[in-house]
Amino acid sequence: MDTKRRRYFRLEDADGKELANGVFYNEGNVQVFWRVDRGYTAEQYASLNLVLDLMPGIAVLRLEDTEPESENSG
Repeated sequence: MDTKRRRYFRLEDADGKELANGVFYNEGNVQVFWRVDRGYTAEQYASLNLVLDLMPGIAVLRLEDTEPESENSG
């Protein structure tokens, strides 16, 4: 089974306030699930660079490593 590896991410300002969150895939595409300026959303982008330009004030990108679903099932 071929599953996509994904990493959850959070974008924060310099004070640690969350500005956006979503999923970053190894292939480079990105899905944004929530933005402080729009609420819940289902935006898709071709690269992480485009996401970093979403709004002013982004100071921190936090990535949480996750395993593919096939490795989690047991």
